[in-house]
Amino acid sequence: MGTRNQKLLFFLHFQRYLGLTNLDFSESLHIYCLHGTWTSAATQILVVGVFMAALVGPLAECIYYMDTKSQTGNTFDNAVILTTSVSQLLANFWMRSQQESQVNLLQRLSQVVGFLEFEPYIVPQIRWFYHIWLLVCLIYGVMVTHFGIHWLKNMQLSRALTLLGFVSRCILANFQFTCYSGMVLVLKKLLQVQFKQLEQLVSTNSISMAEVSGYLRSHDEILLLGQRELIAVYGGVLLFLFIYQVMQCILIFYVSNLEGFHSSNDLVLIFCWLAPMLFYLILPLLVNDIHNLANKTAKILAKVPRTGTGLDRMIEKFLLKNIRQQPILTAYGFFTLDKSTLFKLFTAIFTYMVILVQFKEMENSTKSINKF
Repeated sequence: MGTRNQKLLFFLHFQRYLGLTNLDFSESLHIYCLHGTWTSAATQILVVGVFMAALVGPLAECIYYMDTKSQTGNTFDNAVILTTSVSQLLANFWMRSQQESQVNLLQRLSQVVGFLEFEPYIVPQIRWFYHIWLLVCLIYGVMVTHFGIHWLKNMQLSRALTLLGFVSRCILANFQFTCYSGMVLVLKKLLQVQFKQLEQLVSTNSISMAEVSGYLRSHDEILLLGQRELIAVYGGVLLFLFIYQVMQCILIFYVSNLEGFHSSNDLVLIFCWLAPMLFYLILPLLVNDIHNLANKTAKILAKVPRTGTGLDRMIEKFLLKNIRQQPILTAYGFFTLDKSTLFKLFTAIFTYMVILVQFKEMENSTKSINKF
């Protein structure tokens, strides 16, 4: 295959069609680049305009998706609607501001792919993630249409814009989650390929110091790209998206707790709204197993017999550095993007839901006292 750059994710350049970045892939030159056109600029302006318009409605009047029969619930619902546009605008702005870092990340990853002679298209989960994104877009389209028939009273412009902002947010945010998760899968596969090739090398009778050095450099390059460029591009994006995603899940749990399940249809309806939210909330955490994969390289090198040459010093230096290794993927340092965060995440969701319920009970108690 040589060292020619590869298209790492076949859907990554779709960002330009969604108004996120100007990222493109040149089929003739086989490189990622920034290709701004009037079409891409108009798309970005249109996306910003949609979210700004969706922000004006809730600011002008108190809009909420469902009347929770309490000031606490309605206020939180309105806050969720406001956060929809604000969080997505910030996420989009972050991604656009880091588009040059994204190009650098993809170019350097392509070089590692060429060195390891690895074909990214053999990772089946990446294509599955893309298909799931399309399916979720379809599901939300049906759900929003069903919900909008009852919610858009007299076709109020503010409500129509709010709903349009919600739909746009679902499409863009879920696509950003998909891109990030796909990039993590590429990093994982590169580490797996690097580990297997290094394991084959050290199992031979004659170990080439130059080849071992090349594999260790590629190992360090993969980890540095994850710790720096990948976090620079997606760290802030995920932080803003997580804030809204958690708030939306809290609202759905809170509303379902108030309304209860009167029939199996209610249960199915709640599940259809909640399942995609939870899926994309935990997806970036479940795909991250990079730290464990990185440690495998240290384990295989620890078994290499000492030869009293420069190879020993190189391995010892690598192992010493590996001991002090910090968490690799984070939401720009605010929290770690791995399975260890799952428990904290769900604890926070249920804790804040309980707080909302308690505030509602206090509000009802106050109303009952005032009646006497």
